[in-house]
Amino acid sequence: MERFDEFRSFLGFNESDAANLRALRPVASPLVPRIVSKFYEVVLGHSGSAGVFSGGAEQMNRLRVVFTQWLNELFNGVYDEHYFSSRIRIGHTHVRIGLPQHYMPLAIEVVGQHFRNELSSMADEFVRKGLTSLQKLLLLDLTIMLHSYKEAYSQEIRDLERRAMGGELERARHLAEIGELAASLAHEIKNPLAGISGAIQVIGESLPESNPCRQVVPEILAQINRLDDTVKDLLSYARPAPPNMHPVNVGGLVIRIFALLQQEPALSGFPMQYLGAEKDINADERLLEQLFMNLILNAAQASTTASPIDVELVENGRFVEIAVRDRGSGMSPEVQRKAIEPFFTTKAKGTGLGLAICRRIAEAHGGSISIESEPGLGTTVIVQLRVDLPELCVESAQ
Repeated sequence: MERFDEFRSFLGFNESDAANLRALRPVASPLVPRIVSKFYEVVLGHSGSAGVFSGGAEQMNRLRVVFTQWLNELFNGVYDEHYFSSRIRIGHTHVRIGLPQHYMPLAIEVVGQHFRNELSSMADEFVRKGLTSLQKLLLLDLTIMLHSYKEAYSQEIRDLERRAMGGELERARHLAEIGELAASLAHEIKNPLAGISGAIQVIGESLPESNPCRQVVPEILAQINRLDDTVKDLLSYARPAPPNMHPVNVGGLVIRIFALLQQEPALSGFPMQYLGAEKDINADERLLEQLFMNLILNAAQASTTASPIDVELVENGRFVEIAVRDRGSGMSPEVQRKAIEPFFTTKAKGTGLGLAICRRIAEAHGGSISIESEPGLGTTVIVQLRVDLPELCVESAQ
């Protein structure tokens, strides 16, 4: 009711206007059926009405009844909380049936014109005053119903956000459970793997050079190492270590990673270059090394040996942005949307945790990670990191 009073005050609608409309009722009410018919002739003749009024004769009959009731209520002379609530409900109904908001001012204007056309020929003073008050009331009705549109749309947005948040919370809970299970399994697997690896090495060394089984030993050890890497990924994602912050030169770190990777036979032919300054930021060097090692390896796996891999640093206020760019096969929009999600991978081997771990590392440094990609043109992963991470952010990462 407070909102209704505000609207009435703003439009200058008062008890005198209510009295004018009561006086107009005897001559206005008989005109309502004809005005309803004329109104729907105008509305249904509009090209945009087909998509809104698609329920056939039954829908139109219901609408005519409601519209007739609305017009008669204009002249009741009682404009109280019940009147306000009925207009709010009309607005909500319009939202539910999909009536575009811009129809409302047009409808109000058409109604006002029809009443003026029917009554303006009368010279009576009470008719002139009544028409002036009717114009105020129609504007008041329009204001109320537009307000109801805003309320209805706001509620729809809140409902959508609540459902989306509920889905995200449920997904986060499932991921947390998976992470805890993965961490427990990883701990159970890690020590036996180390024992198996040591035993296989001893067995291999004890076999004569001529024994054909000796050639199998390196492959067994390689598979054990792959399992060990998977276990490390699971542990790193499920139970990340708190960052140990100190000044780190990003450019120097990336150049060092290039040198390490190019010692690998599979990567020795890749042209890699660092662009930008050797910027110092407050960070955990071990975690940043893991982050950039993952991203550069991903770039190499997506590229051919002739395609350069660029790492470019750009300063952006309190942040630095480091872009890791390849010119490989790129990603489809669907893969790009899911790429950072944990356990998602398009590779035949891998846990699907690499980019998820990179995102956690970036977030632990007050930053973020994003992907830009186009099929056939390559992929750019952009890491944003705080230059001087506040203590509060460091504590929250722990």
